[in-house]
Amino acid sequence: MLGDLSLPRGVRLTSQRRVLLRLVGEWAGSFTVAELHDRARRFEPGLGLATTYRTVELLRSGGSIHPLLGGGRHTYVRCGPNHHHHLVCTSCGAVQETALCAAPPPAEVQRLHGFRTTSHELDIYGTCARCA
Repeated sequence: MLGDLSLPRGVRLTSQRRVLLRLVGEWAGSFTVAELHDRARRFEPGLGLATTYRTVELLRSGGSIHPLLGGGRHTYVRCGPNHHHHLVCTSCGAVQETALCAAPPPAEVQRLHGFRTTSHELDIYGTCARCA
């Protein structure tokens, strides 16, 4: 574990992964795998792109980061531990967490549709107050 970022049990925290976790923890806003890899190679010149992708996937599957699929770019953002959604500025790329949730409660979804909800994701795209 490094700050609020952690790898699954049994996964070795190599020097390369330590650099990647530190950079993700310090990153302001969203990032692509290529951006993370380029920045990390300044500290670990031998870091392979595959290692960066694998580490990002480990962080994503563990809930430490969240993919943002809108805006024509596949980016990631660091996540807090509590239930939240993201407000993503399409102008400057700023990402803000919000506790507001427009999703219906799982019991309501099951009652109306017979569908058992296991999770949901909501990213809201628009223009932040600074860019408006």
